[in-house]
Amino acid sequence: MRILDGDEVDVQQSAPPRRRRGTSAAAVAVALLLVWAAAWWLTRGTSAAAAVPAVGLPVLACCAAASSLLRSRRTAGVDRHLWRWLALTSLAWGLTTSSSLGRPWSPGDADAQAVSPLTLVLLPVTAVLAVTALAPVLRRSVSPANLVRDGVDNALLTAVAASVLWYAVLAPAAPAAPTGAVGPVSTGQAAVFTVELLLTVSFVHLAARTHRRHPGLALVAAGVVAVVSAEVTAAVMATSAWWPGYDVLTWSCAVMACALLAGAGSALRRDAAGAPDLDRPAAGSGLVACAAALLALATSVPASLIGHDASGVGAWLHLAVLSLLVVRALLLAHDGNRLTRDLEQRVSARTQALASAERRFASLVVHSTDAVAVVGVDGRCRYVSPSFERVFGVRPDQLLGRPLDALVTAGPEAVDALHDALRSTLHEPASRQELRTTARHVSGRPLVLDVTLTNLVDDPAVRGVVVNTHDVTDAVRLEEELSSQAFSDALTGLPNRALFRDRLEHALRSRGARSDVEVCYLDLDGFKAVNDTLGHGAGDELLVAVAERLRTVVRQGDTVARLGGDEFAVLLDEAAGEHESERLAQRLCDAVRRPFTVRGTQVHVATSVGLASSASTGPDASQLLRSADLAMYQAKGQRQGGYARYHPRMHEQLAERVQLEADLHRAVEHQQLRVVYQPLVDMSTGGVTGVEALVRWHHPQRGVIAPVTFIPLAEATGLIDAIGAHVLREACQQVSTWRAEVPGAETMRLSVNLSAHQLDHPGLLADVVAVLDETGLPATSLVLEITESALIDQHDAALQTLHALRALGIRLAIDDFGTGYSSLSYLHRLPVDILKIDKSFVDRLSHTGDASLVDAILGMAATLGLTTVAEGIEHAHQRHALAAQGCATGQGYHFSPPVDASEVPDLITTALGAVTGDPAAPRSPVQGLAEEAAL
Repeated sequence: MRILDGDEVDVQQSAPPRRRRGTSAAAVAVALLLVWAAAWWLTRGTSAAAAVPAVGLPVLACCAAASSLLRSRRTAGVDRHLWRWLALTSLAWGLTTSSSLGRPWSPGDADAQAVSPLTLVLLPVTAVLAVTALAPVLRRSVSPANLVRDGVDNALLTAVAASVLWYAVLAPAAPAAPTGAVGPVSTGQAAVFTVELLLTVSFVHLAARTHRRHPGLALVAAGVVAVVSAEVTAAVMATSAWWPGYDVLTWSCAVMACALLAGAGSALRRDAAGAPDLDRPAAGSGLVACAAALLALATSVPASLIGHDASGVGAWLHLAVLSLLVVRALLLAHDGNRLTRDLEQRVSARTQALASAERRFASLVVHSTDAVAVVGVDGRCRYVSPSFERVFGVRPDQLLGRPLDALVTAGPEAVDALHDALRSTLHEPASRQELRTTARHVSGRPLVLDVTLTNLVDDPAVRGVVVNTHDVTDAVRLEEELSSQAFSDALTGLPNRALFRDRLEHALRSRGARSDVEVCYLDLDGFKAVNDTLGHGAGDELLVAVAERLRTVVRQGDTVARLGGDEFAVLLDEAAGEHESERLAQRLCDAVRRPFTVRGTQVHVATSVGLASSASTGPDASQLLRSADLAMYQAKGQRQGGYARYHPRMHEQLAERVQLEADLHRAVEHQQLRVVYQPLVDMSTGGVTGVEALVRWHHPQRGVIAPVTFIPLAEATGLIDAIGAHVLREACQQVSTWRAEVPGAETMRLSVNLSAHQLDHPGLLADVVAVLDETGLPATSLVLEITESALIDQHDAALQTLHALRALGIRLAIDDFGTGYSSLSYLHRLPVDILKIDKSFVDRLSHTGDASLVDAILGMAATLGLTTVAEGIEHAHQRHALAAQGCATGQGYHFSPPVDASEVPDLITTALGAVTGDPAAPRSPVQGLAEEAAL
């Protein structure tokens, strides 16, 4: 599709259809002309000869008009208006010509030379229709200035054509013309000729402007010129004795109609550049005007010399030509002035743009962060931008004429690299080299530079190598800082987990089968207590101190890293072996075990170390770290402050632990845990004063699982809260029932173990109060037992909870007393009522007979006003010794093992019968002890 004045014209048709359409149009035109010739030949010399042009010419004109209208329907924009104009003018021309040729002309016939009334009516109508049809074309395509210019050119060409016609044709025949005529033609015919000349000149001018796009217009223009020439010839011959003008005129009109028909039927040229550019002056329009004036003078001067000047027509034509030449000269002067102004404005705008671009370039160079220099082929600086002073601290004039290496003072390697880059750039035209080098500021500050060298030696404006220097010192420093933050621990400065893993993977790849890779995995024991008591700031200081101490213990080449929290790792150097790694692990434990001073306070922590080797785990970094972690937990479970080496059996234990954890979850959900009770016996009377509630787990497949196995697992998984709540509620309910139903159990007390995890629970106080309210057990009958280590590690909130429980009347007991921090200072601070002597001290009475420790504990309790309970009494002599030392209550298999709830009433009853001397009461181990105590 071709765009013309905003419309689309379909010209993308194949060449063969266009040729067929043009050939068809030519064939139709030739056929019509042959029909005309046949009619003229057949009617020649008859009365019907005059009817042939009177009928044939309108028919041909109508065919040409119809062809033009059809052509206008296939086009759009300016083309459509042009072809409509041709259709209207051809139709009007046919009608006027037929009216003039309706009767034959003869020499000297004045009526024959007269213009018919129809011609006088159709002539202005034709002019109006032509202007109306051309108005859209002129309005859309021609500016007012060009419209005036084209009008003057057309008028000038018309006047010149009329002048040539007058002096060459009409003036010689003027003496024989009748009165009232203009030469050999009548006044009406002269007016018709004038209008026809004007329209013909305008049409020929338009056809010349659009011949590349509309080749058919050239045929139409040729036909119009032929008709006008024939009419002039006929008019001249009308005054002569020989009269063939009628036939010439009719034949010319017929040819013109056929040419119009063929031109309208021709196709657009495929290589046409587009719509005719009517808004631009025609090329050489001024030369055309000058040539027309010279032609008019060349024809009028000889005619005037021989006396051909009828009725002053030549003078009027001269005046018209001269007037139009003056107007055209003024237009040419106006166009020249306008072009001069346009050129001056363009030159001024271009000059301003170049100056602005030069100023902008200079400003960019001056204020650019890059330092720009031009180095000649001799290696010396020919231009140095002001930015050099900002980058290097050196004025540009101090560098002019100096070698390029004057910029680089950081070392010979940097100078050599810059020389190599410069030589490589000069070796190849238009080449480009980039490198990163170092330099020094005039103050001595080191710089990191990105240098780009571009060979512009062949550029006449440069004639050298352009050196762009960009200071990337801050960017490199920031990149190093980000890299340090990404691969080092911000607190301790040690490598972090990502860097440790990267080095571990590198060691596994590089060593291969040559040697094993060993890893130590460390975790601090007691770090949480420091955080809770002294604050997180003190904990951070402790971590920094531990990291520094670890650095001093490891060997050169070993990598110490902080993995997160209180976990560290050590990657052993290639020279390490199994014994060396174990010695290193022991040194790590010993180093951390030494006290630290944090904020003026001496702090004791320990570390558990897990060892793993690629020989047992394989060349996988993740597996090696997991194995070391598993060994560390194994060491932590054995004893704090020790180490353990990974063994594949640990994975089996881990699998068992995972399975046991799943089974424990199901046991809690399905209430597979049951509560058993162990009596607390009065050492002086042998009576049962209370019971301790203990939990037992009867696994469906594995049978009874010891508490030492599943209680730590319950604490680690958080299930201890649910288990503790279940034991507390069931035991309180059971003891409350016994107190109401079993004789001798009215004052029975209940002891329930409380884990450290439960003590940290914020809802512990509310839960205990709710259970007491629900079961009806008095608060004074409940004893909560807490291990000594759990009490020491508690924070202020947990201590407040203990004080609140004690305020309710609940008694608190320290379980396994003597295994931890047995000091008067913390006993005085803790809200406790009972000390339970650990079984290990009771066993000393049997093995060594040493009762000094027990005696010391009993003395401490007496001093603090605390009641004592001895755990793990298994023999009679242990009971006697403890009773003799003043221990109030005993507990152990010597009295009774833990029993189900259904057996407790019998124990209470038999013990009561032994104490009261009831012979009907059944005998039991507790009864025998009671009798022995009474004796």
